[in-house]
Amino acid sequence: MSTGTAESPDSATRAVVDASVVVRALVNREPRAEEWLEGMVSWPTLVYVEVGHTVLRLHRAHLVSRDHANDVLTALHSKAADSHPVETLIRVAWETALTRSLSVYDACYVVLAEALGAPLVTADRRLAEATPNAVLLT
Repeated sequence: MSTGTAESPDSATRAVVDASVVVRALVNREPRAEEWLEGMVSWPTLVYVEVGHTVLRLHRAHLVSRDHANDVLTALHSKAADSHPVETLIRVAWETALTRSLSVYDACYVVLAEALGAPLVTADRRLAEATPNAVLLT
């Protein structure tokens, strides 16, 4: 396992970003996450549900206004990303989840990154440790 600490993506690098990176970029406006999200990104379609759920939790906890939540969801929807349907990932993701002690949700990101030969950018240390080409945002 190798978890990189790249300050920013190479402009020619396609990366798989997970929901934690999207939330850090669009909700928290963290510069490193924003840089990764501005690059060429791929993700499983699962990201839309995960980000939506996180924004809902933040709104219910009075940490994000309804307007800001709407802005985040609009920005997510308008992002030019290479989205991969979860139904094309599920079988391999299930096996990966089983063998690497991950959730099937997290395994979708791992499977996609490995299939594309792309780094997986995440703020989740456990997820970063599950694949050799990860970039951990701390």
